[in-house]
Amino acid sequence: MDIHPSALIHPEARLANSVKVGPLVVIEADVEVGENSILETGTILYSGSRIGKNCKLGPYAIVGGTPMDSHYAGETSYAVLEDNVELREFVTVHKATGGGAETRIGEGSMIMTYTHITHNCRVGKGVTLVTSVQLGGHCEVGDYAFVGSTTIMHQFCRIGAYAVTGGGTASNQDILPFSMVYGMPAKHLRLNKVGLERRGFSKERYRYLEKAIRAFRRRDWALLEQLAQESEDVQKILDFKNSSQRGICGFV
Repeated sequence: MDIHPSALIHPEARLANSVKVGPLVVIEADVEVGENSILETGTILYSGSRIGKNCKLGPYAIVGGTPMDSHYAGETSYAVLEDNVELREFVTVHKATGGGAETRIGEGSMIMTYTHITHNCRVGKGVTLVTSVQLGGHCEVGDYAFVGSTTIMHQFCRIGAYAVTGGGTASNQDILPFSMVYGMPAKHLRLNKVGLERRGFSKERYRYLEKAIRAFRRRDWALLEQLAQESEDVQKILDFKNSSQRGICGFV
């Protein structure tokens, strides 16, 4: 293990032998750090932090901080980073409210500077959260979403898989999978065409999604259900709609 002499590490913390720990890092008890992860200058891992393999944190990232939630009563909970997650400078990830509950960031996600992921959030795999994104409690971000700089999400809201938000977006409702949104309050513009192309969506898959978004815009639920029988992607949109608790953002 490569540990800077100024780092403070609790003897009960569990670090893989290949972990690198930089200057002024603080690691409390009940922390786990996986193989080949790097903790840069000033990073703090509070009790309940679970860091996977090949992660890179900091400088000055904070994981496992106390939830900013009046319901939290000191119960044991967790902040989990899966493998290959990168947290940049001054990112904060708070642990969850509720015994055994967790805040989780999925494999391969990049979380850029000054972003805050608060209690009980779930961020999918391959997600990018650009500088200064703010996620309220219990928010969910689907796989491969791209969340633009300074986007603000109200608690319990969701961003669907493969969606993209423009910089400065704010939403108190759910954002559909595969879509592009922008504004304050957020409004759906169209499909995330560039993002879907980069992820290898075929023209046929894209055509079904185009039809689905048009049907959604017209509130033609019968057509949406028909398309869902022919396309797994559209079925995901329909399931997302039917499971929404806060409603879906409108369209321009």
